[in-house]
Amino acid sequence: MGGARRQLLVAAPAGAPTAIIVVMHGSTSTPEHQVRLSRMARLAEQGAVVAFPQGSIPSRAGWEWDLHGDVAFLDAAVDYLGETFDAIAVPLCVSGMSGGARMASRFSSTGRNPVQVLGAVAGLRMPVVERLDHPVRVVAFHGTRDRINPYGGGPTARWSESVIDAASAWARADGHSPEPERTEITPSLTRLSYGPLDDPGAVTLWVCDGAGHTWPGTRLTLGLRLFLGKVSYDGDATAEIWRALSAA
Repeated sequence: MGGARRQLLVAAPAGAPTAIIVVMHGSTSTPEHQVRLSRMARLAEQGAVVAFPQGSIPSRAGWEWDLHGDVAFLDAAVDYLGETFDAIAVPLCVSGMSGGARMASRFSSTGRNPVQVLGAVAGLRMPVVERLDHPVRVVAFHGTRDRINPYGGGPTARWSESVIDAASAWARADGHSPEPERTEITPSLTRLSYGPLDDPGAVTLWVCDGAGHTWPGTRLTLGLRLFLGKVSYDGDATAEIWRALSAA
């Protein structure tokens, strides 16, 4: 597309599809790594078409996402998946880690294919529009000790607002109050809820106290834990995103 050859890994269900899930890798990463990190390919056993696309910008041993240019590619990928697997009418979920979550946030508010669920891990960003023309269920996760994408925001243009500000912006765009209801699930896991939990435009931010730049529920090697920080096992990001999509 656009003169560039792009990779799209797909886990296909055995029967009629119940959903399409597009899972985006983080910056400098690859679709193959996102398969292992997210553990979402197994959701094909539940009927989902699960796709792992590749970013367009070469970066170290992997790729990064072009927030503007890659929207058209992702729309084309969703069209392809819908036509190939006879899944045009099923719910669409876009998910991602870090830079992939940032791209998923952009696509969910600007793509021409309506997104029912946005699953953002360590990278939720504000929607591009102030009010959405259709509800987007947001399920986000972030560690309070994330050094790469700090919970409170950072000094770079790509990470200027805090995660709380991003979640509040999604709540406003979905027609809800920007003030969340706080529920302590465990001493190190807090759920911030914007709008009723069963609302199609509800926003849920899971705050993982002490966790780093990691995907909750996924085990990492010692070397990666030392670099990325602690993993939260009080919740499972993959299971929560799938739960929201199953209810869509």
